[in-house]
Amino acid sequence: MQSAVHTGRIFPDTAFFEPAFRHFYVWSSKVLGRRPAAKVESARKQIDSAISRSRILLLVALTWLAIVACSTKDSAPAPARPPSEAGAAPSHEPNESAAVRALGKEYLDLVVEISPERATELGFHQRDTELDDRSAAGFARALEREQALLDSIGRRFPSEPRDQRARTDLAMLKGALEVDIRLKRERRPLETQPDLYASPLNAIFLMTARDYAPASERAKNVLSRLEKIPAVIEAAKTNLKRPPRVWTEIGIERARSAKSFLGEQREFLQKSLPAEPARVGAALKVAADAYQDYAGFLQKQLLPRSDGQFAAGKDLFGYLLVHDYFLREGPDELYAMGEKLVSEIDAQLTEVARRIDPKSKSWAEVVTRLKANHPRAEALVDSYRKEVGRVRTFLVEKNIVEFPPGEELDVIETPAFLRTTITAAYDQPPPFDPVTKGFFFVTPIDLSRPKLEQEQMLREHDHGDQVDTAVHEAYPGHHLQLSFARRHPSLIRKALGPAIFAEGWALYAEELMAELGYYSDEERLFQLEWALVRAARILIDVGLHVRGMSFDEAVSILTDKVRLGRPLALSEVKRYTQSPTQPLSYMTGRQMILKLRERYQARAGGGFTLKRFHSELLTRGTVAPSLLGREIFGD
Repeated sequence: MQSAVHTGRIFPDTAFFEPAFRHFYVWSSKVLGRRPAAKVESARKQIDSAISRSRILLLVALTWLAIVACSTKDSAPAPARPPSEAGAAPSHEPNESAAVRALGKEYLDLVVEISPERATELGFHQRDTELDDRSAAGFARALEREQALLDSIGRRFPSEPRDQRARTDLAMLKGALEVDIRLKRERRPLETQPDLYASPLNAIFLMTARDYAPASERAKNVLSRLEKIPAVIEAAKTNLKRPPRVWTEIGIERARSAKSFLGEQREFLQKSLPAEPARVGAALKVAADAYQDYAGFLQKQLLPRSDGQFAAGKDLFGYLLVHDYFLREGPDELYAMGEKLVSEIDAQLTEVARRIDPKSKSWAEVVTRLKANHPRAEALVDSYRKEVGRVRTFLVEKNIVEFPPGEELDVIETPAFLRTTITAAYDQPPPFDPVTKGFFFVTPIDLSRPKLEQEQMLREHDHGDQVDTAVHEAYPGHHLQLSFARRHPSLIRKALGPAIFAEGWALYAEELMAELGYYSDEERLFQLEWALVRAARILIDVGLHVRGMSFDEAVSILTDKVRLGRPLALSEVKRYTQSPTQPLSYMTGRQMILKLRERYQARAGGGFTLKRFHSELLTRGTVAPSLLGREIFGD
């Protein structure tokens, strides 16, 4: 039932400035909450409702708030310092390293210039009144600017820097630009991705949800952006050609959900600008009307001609693996790994289920029964707070990870306007915002609903799922890792966060807690259930984009092998069609981190400790495991 929104996006769309998609889309992957297969009908209805609304990158991404019982002032181990502060060896080439640092600043300036929405995401607010230019001419100018920066890298760095840290930074930035440029040229997002034109709402959401400036200032900037929405929709009508049908369907869902989302912003805007009720009302209406019109255009005019193909193809897919994730393995090797992992994890599920109930017919049957083990509605948020505190205390006692200074996580109720789209969610603070607190949102049960419906909602907060969610999203998963990452001095590492490490680490964290004996059999069962989902994603990701797998075949894998409910399976596969290589990043990243640990342990011999290994990884930022290996071992 993990739902996480690490960047705080409302819709898991493909951002206009593609590195925002390649490196941050991951955070939206669990927005709707994790709903395993044999789920009750109310959960299905809840999913249906959520699908038709925005898939908020939240709990998928929005984990944002308070651990009263376990603040970071607990007796944690001495915090690790980022490499630049930790006595790392001086650079062989100070001038080269300084040049790479300057390049990072140049890159961020470019982001602010060509993608003000992405800038908001990162924590740069000087262009918060503007939206990305989605005209064909604006798109071409942005692409030209990216290509110019990439070309300049080749001229300025004819050979790799000798300093390992600078070498990593340069590889990350070069790869991000190469991937972004190729994706834009081959996938042509302005022409093929209708949901791209709903992504301004992501930036608007961040502006209302985060207290980075006075509310009145943020509200005025929101109004400026809302008033520009009609121009975005007119650009969409001009640009869109023949998208894949499923992408047009996604666009319709996003456009229809805009009205509800915009209505939920009214209270914040009116409260923040009490002297401007007319402007607030007019801005919300013009934006809502524009998206209503857009939904009609997509349904009546674009859908009939939506006959494009979503498959990335072997060449592009392989290119992404090499230039984004720096993998040596190709699609075929990853597919074979996925098959092996699906078989192994399914066997583990069966073994654990039989320990729980020797008479059970399947692990899915045991999961369904254990969903009844949940807290009372009144105790729901406290139960999550307890689990987050429990796992943090366990880690402190085991002394296997460090905790960075200023790390804070609050577990709180989901704000009212977000409750229709998330069950539980994590939100990291933007990497360049001064605020360091992360939030873990838990949607409370609506006590006005019928008792049966309340029970069905509570089944999505069963004990096993709560434990696994706390591990994956909080400690030692996303929150801990991202708290380290935001402290890294490299602008490039703070701006780019490849999914293969970010999600790989969170999944590694789940398995680590199993190794340490943290889970009961019940808790382990739910953790393995979601490990199976991540392993199956490898098969579907490669299948859809390289092997000719159909949409319906992909859905069948999730419903028949993984036992997800059909509504969630449909929603998941829709996302996979738009994000080649992202779905496989979870399990592939976990496996790569395990290999790094094995190598690190072999080198350290008797001096190996988990804590030292984890510090080696966490203090280096969010970096692809292959690059981390090169940096750690000096390859």
